Amino acid sequence: MVNQKIRKMKTFFLILIMFPILLVGQCNTNLNKYITGFKQLNSNSFSFLDNQLENVKIVGYGEDTHGSAEFTLLAKELIDYLSKNHKFNIFILETGFSEGLYLNDYVQGKRDDIKTILNEHNSTWRYKTEEFILLMDWIKNHNKTSKTKITIYGSEMQYVISDVRRIQNYLTHIGSKYKIEGFEKHLWQNITEEEKSDYFISYSKLKSYFLANSVDFKNKSSEKEFQLIYHQIEILGQFVFTIHQNIHQRKMDLRDLYIAENIEWILAYEDTKSKALYWAHNVHVGNWVSNGIVDVAGHHLKKRFKDSYYNIATDFGTGDFFAFAHNPKKDGNGLQKFNFNTIDTSTFTYCIKRQGKPNAFIDLRNAKQKQGLKNYLEKPLKIMYGAGSTEWGKETQTVGIGKAFDAILYINKVTALNFIK
Repeated sequence: MVNQKIRKMKTFFLILIMFPILLVGQCNTNLNKYITGFKQLNSNSFSFLDNQLENVKIVGYGEDTHGSAEFTLLAKELIDYLSKNHKFNIFILETGFSEGLYLNDYVQGKRDDIKTILNEHNSTWRYKTEEFILLMDWIKNHNKTSKTKITIYGSEMQYVISDVRRIQNYLTHIGSKYKIEGFEKHLWQNITEEEKSDYFISYSKLKSYFLANSVDFKNKSSEKEFQLIYHQIEILGQFVFTIHQNIHQRKMDLRDLYIAENIEWILAYEDTKSKALYWAHNVHVGNWVSNGIVDVAGHHLKKRFKDSYYNIATDFGTGDFFAFAHNPKKDGNGLQKFNFNTIDTSTFTYCIKRQGKPNAFIDLRNAKQKQGLKNYLEKPLKIMYGAGSTEWGKETQTVGIGKAFDAILYINKVTALNFIK
């Protein structure tokens, strides 16, 4: 009888211990001291990052959905904060390498036609927005007065026609009559075997031509300019190698690998003291292996730069956003506006919301120094997950977000992007 009473008492106290956790779903109250609530999405609010970025070379900023205005506005405030407080001077976008250079022409004051650039030299729908133009105008004005100039690059190789144009312009500038052929299609179009062969031949001839005339070309321009153009030829090589992969997932693998390689090249090309903000979807920024097999860009960057790569995920509670429909037959083709009205109380997102004021910053890197929290955070956690692609057809997703990131920025409410006319 005594042993039975003892067992009942142990069970009773165990229930008392577990009950608060059961009440709040995936919450762990020990994480609370690593969460900072903040009100406004502006650079002056980000003092919680002051002690996080010592010896950091790259900040990876992931957005939970491409279609929310707040994530572009947050990019503006982050680059403002990082440039003023930590001397970050490079802004790397999830767009074509040379598409980024056209945007850089604008922010450096070489061009004034931002809408023309977006219409003619841009493959990214979420940049054709009022919020993105606001971001570009802020950087342009910043560069007019600040000693720390911000340079923009793209990191991608999916669309390379802009690379071809800039290489062709360089050749014309130095007096060459060489004409580049091909590369009209992008990575996800149907490219015939004949076209693949033609693209490869065009790339090989172009590369050989530059190597054979490198001394002359450098004399007619500069070493630095030649290196930049030659890397754009290497972007064509990345594209050519990727289109020869017949498995879709293999193309995705190479895309992320090349994003990481291009970021590494950019940092090597710039001054050794340079620091970069890399802005892409959470999927590309995280230090994780997607689908259990794929090294994404953030995973490559973490392996190469270790703790000098600091990555921040974003999560949000409610609001509107644009995304491609998961079920086109039901919802229609093209971009659709979606809405999250409530937060699932069983999610990790809900736990963060309870500490927000109304937004929140979660210091995962330091929290994971505590073994109990490390075990908790490195298990898959259910979060509200914006439909950033047609692959997601539900409001929540269970992912290893705590394991893959050094921090999370939680935005309580988002609004849809405003597209330019």
